Amino acid sequence: MDGLVSVWMNSAIKPFRQPFDDAIGQAVARQAAYLVTESQPIRNTRFPARLGERTEGFAQLAFLKRPPRLTPEAWLDIWHNHHTQVAIDTQDNFLYVQNVVVRPLTHGAPAVDAIVEECFPAAAMTSPHAFFDAVGDDVKLQDNLQAMMDSCHRFID
Repeated sequence: MDGLVSVWMNSAIKPFRQPFDDAIGQAVARQAAYLVTESQPIRNTRFPARLGERTEGFAQLAFLKRPPRLTPEAWLDIWHNHHTQVAIDTQDNFLYVQNVVVRPLTHGAPAVDAIVEECFPAAAMTSPHAFFDAVGDDVKLQDNLQAMMDSCHRFID
């Protein structure tokens, strides 16, 4: 994936969303659209968007597939009811958006079950200590990293 555009609209039915698809299609060689349910465990209050300006920091995207070893219900339970708090506790993210994919809207869209967007301060791009909310603390870095990896392994293969 080279980019992501999130659009809230009244209908995902093709004729109603066609103007949006057409506008995006003019800027890219290929596109995939999905209908999702969105949850924002962390809303961006630290670096609010300003019209015409870039938001501070960077966005990290993850496209998740549910492992076959988990039922959809078990997968969502682990992700939403257990992992979410681990992610909040172990990282310095200022935005956390969890999109569960309901269905693809475009032909040939890659199969994904979820799209995650997390935003971090710029320092987290080059510093694991900043990313894992452990600036100046090697023990906390290792503890947070291990907690995150253990949690991810529960619902991501």
